[in-house]
Amino acid sequence: MTRRLLRVVLAEFDIADGSAVALGRLLRDDGVEVVYSGRLGATEQLVRTAEQEDPDILGVVRGASEPEGLAEALPDVLLFAVGNGPSRFENAFETLEEAANWVSGVRSHTVETPSDRVR
Repeated sequence: MTRRLLRVVLAEFDIADGSAVALGRLLRDDGVEVVYSGRLGATEQLVRTAEQEDPDILGVVRGASEPEGLAEALPDVLLFAVGNGPSRFENAFETLEEAANWVSGVRSHTVETPSDRVR
């Protein structure tokens, strides 16, 4: 039996502090396939990256600003953001741990085989 891993693309938007790498490690340790895209500065770059990588979830670690129109451009991809301050993202978190816990919760509902913790 093959097990399908949840695929998450992580990008830093308007920030260059390495938080996306730390979040990627948390997710990887929880059995999630992580693609780190690096620092991207425009919504177009996020959209192109998501189209190329075909993720289940796109995570944006943001600074003071956030990408405009991302949800409309990627209607079939779950989105989340991590950063301080108000956000227009439906799934917005202030800490990396909150984001990792949310992704792990999504994972148990989207993968054909339940995680070892559920068995």
